[in-house]
Amino acid sequence: MFRNTVTHIVLLIALCFVQQYVVSRLAIFGAFPDIVTIYIVFAAVRHGQKQGTTYGFIAGLATGTLGGNLGIETLSKTIEGFVAGYFDIPEDSHASALQKKRRYYKAAFLASITGRTVYALMVNVLSLPIPWHIIYSVGLATLFTFIAAVLAYQLFFKKILVNN
Repeated sequence: MFRNTVTHIVLLIALCFVQQYVVSRLAIFGAFPDIVTIYIVFAAVRHGQKQGTTYGFIAGLATGTLGGNLGIETLSKTIEGFVAGYFDIPEDSHASALQKKRRYYKAAFLASITGRTVYALMVNVLSLPIPWHIIYSVGLATLFTFIAAVLAYQLFFKKILVNN
């Protein structure tokens, strides 16, 4: 258990660095896919709400420290982990592969939109009028993150979640 947790945290922190120094440079109109959110969702769906919230908090501390928005990032990532945890797939679940995939996609979409909304309400980097900023920032970033979540599921998480 401890070794598994340490592995998750090390991978999560590595993803925070990749997010900050690589993925954020690929921004289109200021929005980019959030790979940290995708991993938080995976951890929450796989291990439950408590673990998802904890990993979200750790990821928020790391991305906030790297990006300079410590409080906002910590809050939004913690909320993302909490929301994604509602879609937990217990180990003794008899859900089909399709049901597990749908739970993961719902968790990715709702966690992303919730986290981006919290972030957008506090930071307006493009200085747009507030309603436009929320629609634009949340919508575009959620779309990019959801596309990345679908790719991550197909490439990495499918075997793990289906065999869980």
